[in-house]
Amino acid sequence: MLQKVKQNNSYMRLDRMGSRYPSRLSFSRSMLRRLVNDNWQIKKSKFDLDKDGYGTVVYEIIICNETYSLVCFSAFLDDKDRSDRVIANKWDTAYTLHVGKLSDEDLKRLKETIPLQESGRNSPNELILSRANKSVRLFQYVVDCLANGKQPDINEINKVGYLLRTTAVYGSGKFGLSDFSNTKNTTVFNQPFRAEMLSVYLIREFSVDLVEHVAKQINPKNSVKLKREIKQHLGIGNSTGLGMAPFIIKHPKLINKWMSQYTKTLNNIVNYNLENIVFEKYKKLLNKALNYIEEVITSDEFQINKNKSTINDLRKYILYCKELNFSEDLKWLDILEYCDLNFNNDTQEIARVQLIELFPQISEELAEDMADDEIMDIDGSQSIGNLKKIIDNKYSWVKNIDFNNKNSNYLFWYVSAAKLEPRLGERYNENGSELEQNLGIAKMVNDLFNSIKNLDEKKLICEFLLANPQFRGIVKRIQSLEDYPYSEVEDNVLDKKTMPIDMLRFKLSFFGANRYDPKSDRWLRVSFFSGAPYLSDLDNKNVDEWGFATMNSY
Repeated sequence: MLQKVKQNNSYMRLDRMGSRYPSRLSFSRSMLRRLVNDNWQIKKSKFDLDKDGYGTVVYEIIICNETYSLVCFSAFLDDKDRSDRVIANKWDTAYTLHVGKLSDEDLKRLKETIPLQESGRNSPNELILSRANKSVRLFQYVVDCLANGKQPDINEINKVGYLLRTTAVYGSGKFGLSDFSNTKNTTVFNQPFRAEMLSVYLIREFSVDLVEHVAKQINPKNSVKLKREIKQHLGIGNSTGLGMAPFIIKHPKLINKWMSQYTKTLNNIVNYNLENIVFEKYKKLLNKALNYIEEVITSDEFQINKNKSTINDLRKYILYCKELNFSEDLKWLDILEYCDLNFNNDTQEIARVQLIELFPQISEELAEDMADDEIMDIDGSQSIGNLKKIIDNKYSWVKNIDFNNKNSNYLFWYVSAAKLEPRLGERYNENGSELEQNLGIAKMVNDLFNSIKNLDEKKLICEFLLANPQFRGIVKRIQSLEDYPYSEVEDNVLDKKTMPIDMLRFKLSFFGANRYDPKSDRWLRVSFFSGAPYLSDLDNKNVDEWGFATMNSY
């Protein structure tokens, strides 16, 4: 009888969500595979930059006879205006992914509106809106090296990891852009965040084109281009904060889909017997992950200690694998269970994602099916007794939370009036809790259960809701998610000790972000596509071997 990886009850706990790593299922990885496998044609159709690197660049993408255009605008930015914060209104560069070939009229309109970002007027022909600032020190260092005919030190590259850092990559209907329901039906981008990942990948391409252009303008005769092994270690940076966190709660069926594909991949793998050649590759992948973590640079004390713990545990796990005695019935399930019993969450996640690396024939098909609809309905004919059973089965973790303790209802989530971005407030220290969004699922389930626990179990939900309409939303959610095991964050996000950054890391892992560098418990910097080949280096051999990129990977 086939065994499955035990449904790890901690997968959707915040501390486990905050220990996730990218895998072959991540959107950046699947996008780049699609780019190569379907032979997307990408060229620079416009390269109009002055000697300082200011102007317009357009990358034209042809996919299955459809044309798309990534438009890049570069402009002077005074140092005093450079900021990672979402409240900024000026940036070094701004971008949009546009449906179709650009006309002069299109370009004129986009040049006026895209640099304004949220303040601009976009059309459904724009799929993505983004902006990025230079990592000034590294950008200038690379310019100086190339202009003088030298290559930058890869150790200096590793300290930062990127030349440009995005502060938002908007899509899915924000600010007049095409929403996903339109995008998936009218374009080739039918998977979540595929258009975003293409845009980010090409912004990375632009960052190298930009730095090489500026260097050449300084010294046309003696300047050089970045060597492949140097530039491939560069990613595209991203600075992100609380804006990502509510997505996890507001899209429960989508989150369940992502996690279900992840666990389904593992369950299709773990009953394979260990084969020596494959197991040797697994050990090499574990060592690569270890080298990656040893190279990651962060100033956050919590993350430093977490990485140290992971390095220690991962070394022990590698030693265990090295000394493992093979037997005929030894399966991958056995070593994962050993890992789960002995090592921290990060090591358990690394053990899994590196195992998935070995079985592309399983993961790649599932990675092409990561979308789901968020349709929810109320079943008014259900009895109170049946609703209580769902709560007992799916939300048993809520019963461990004491909401009479003020610390359990300490935080509240709201949306800022200025930027329409999620924020966190402290209920007993700050005003504004009347603007609270309904994101505290544990508290809502608790309040509902307390209201129905003593009612006649044969009473119908429709009767209850007629008298208590305030519970319509949570009843609909509970009923609709009964068969979605990974749809809820199984923690109290209103608790004083909540670290929102755990939710950010969970989502970012599915995007494919690495080099986690927290700046607080509410925002962080990461990189995308570190180690990935550039357009000029793409082929079927190297397109998907770049996870956990290290300085000696190339």
